[in-house]
Amino acid sequence: MKIKDLFISLLVKIRRVLIASNHEPKIEQKRDRFGNLYWLVQDARSRKSHTFGSEQDVRAWIENRYHSL
Repeated sequence: MKIKDLFISLLVKIRRVLIASNHEPKIEQKRDRFGNLYWLVQDARSRKSHTFGSEQDVRAWIENRYHSL
């Protein structure tokens, strides 16, 4: 392997570790005072919270988030 290839491989591994360890969103399923389910997502990367009414909406947000990296 060339030094350039080793360097690129190392950078890719470092990026994966940083993304996985520090930027994974925290997702919680909750109920409001009326018993309705909702999902609270805390995005460590942007330091914002998002609320979704369905699991499908959470999945769409996650997919969009990872495609924007």
